[in-house]
Amino acid sequence: MSPVPRLGVAGCGTYGTMILKCFAAEQRRGRVTLAAVADPDPDRRQCAATTFHLPAYADADAMIESGEIDVLAVATPDHLHAPILFNAFRHDLHVMCEKPLDIQSARAARLAEAFAEAGRVLYVDQHKRFDPAHIRLREDIARGVLGRPLYGSVHMEDRIEVPERWLRDWVAETSPSWFLGVNFYDLVTWLTTLEPERVWATGQKGALSARGLGDVWDSIQAMVSYRGGFQMHYDLSWVLPRSFPSIVNQGIRVVGDGGLAEVDSQQRGYFTASAGAPGAAEVNPFGALEYDHPLHGPVTEGYVFDAIRQFLDVLAAVDAGTPAADLAGRYPDGASSVTAIRLAEAVDRSLASGGIEPV
Repeated sequence: MSPVPRLGVAGCGTYGTMILKCFAAEQRRGRVTLAAVADPDPDRRQCAATTFHLPAYADADAMIESGEIDVLAVATPDHLHAPILFNAFRHDLHVMCEKPLDIQSARAARLAEAFAEAGRVLYVDQHKRFDPAHIRLREDIARGVLGRPLYGSVHMEDRIEVPERWLRDWVAETSPSWFLGVNFYDLVTWLTTLEPERVWATGQKGALSARGLGDVWDSIQAMVSYRGGFQMHYDLSWVLPRSFPSIVNQGIRVVGDGGLAEVDSQQRGYFTASAGAPGAAEVNPFGALEYDHPLHGPVTEGYVFDAIRQFLDVLAAVDAGTPAADLAGRYPDGASSVTAIRLAEAVDRSLASGGIEPV
C-alpha cells in the first residue's frame, strides 16, 4: 500500500457523496488520497468527478483493475456489493463497505473469512455504533446499571421520499428490514453482546404499490428473542409523510430488571423554520456536521463521519505493523456484521411463512 493510501469510491449516491466529503477533508490533512470514483449513472458520476476533481469510471471493476487504488469504499446498492468485494479481494485491496456487507449471510461470512485469512481489512460502516448516546448505553449495560436486560423496542422510520425517490431504481431489491433494520439489528447485538435466536415478523403493503413501486413492504414489525430471554421489538417503515420534519425518525429503549434507558436519535435539540423552506426541520448536528475549519477548509464532524474516518485509523494501524487479525472485534469488521444479516434473512423467512423462524 502507498504511504498515503489511494482510495477509490464505488457508488456516488447519497452515502457515496458523504464518503467522498469525509475523505476529501481527510485528504487535506494528508491522511488519504482520493484517487477515483465509479458509478454507472453518468450524471452522478460526472457530478462526483467535477466536484472532487477525480477520474471517473462507469464500472467499479474497471476502477479496481486500473491499479490506481490501494483501498476501496463501496456505497453501491446492497445487492451489488458482493461481486465488487470479491474483485477487490482478488486485487488485494482493503475495503470499507456500507451496511449490509451482503444480502446473503453465508456469502458475507465467506467474504469476512477470506479477508481475515489474507490479512486484509474489511470494514463495515455501522455508524450507529459511533453515536455517543449508544456508546453510553453500551457502557451502562456492561456495567450493570440497568441490571439484566429484559426487553426493549426500536423504531426507525423514513419519509416516503426515501423509497420513492432515493431508492426508486432498486427498491424492489430491498425492504425496511434490510435498508433500515440492519442498522439496529447490528446495534442491539453490539450493545448487549447477545445473539438473536428466534423472530416473528409481520408487515403491511399498499402505500408504495399504489405509487407504482410494485410489491414492496411499506412497514415491518419484528419481535426478536435473544439468548438469555431478552426480547426486542422493531418497528421499521419508510412511509412517513413528507411533512415530517426530518428524513428519519428513530430511537431505542432498553429495560432491565434494575433500570431503563432511552435514546431519542431524532430530536437532538436543533429545530429550524424559515420562510424559504417547505416546512420546519429537526436536525441532528451530532450525526453529520460540515463547516469550514480556519486551517483545513471544509471539514466533516459527527458520528456518521467518525465511522467513516475510523477506517483510516484501522488502515494506519495495519500499515504501522499491527496484524489485521489483532484488530479483529475492535472495529465493525466483516465477521461482526454477519449476525445482522442472518437476522434480516430470518425476518424475510418469517414474513413469508407467517410463523416464528430461527435466526
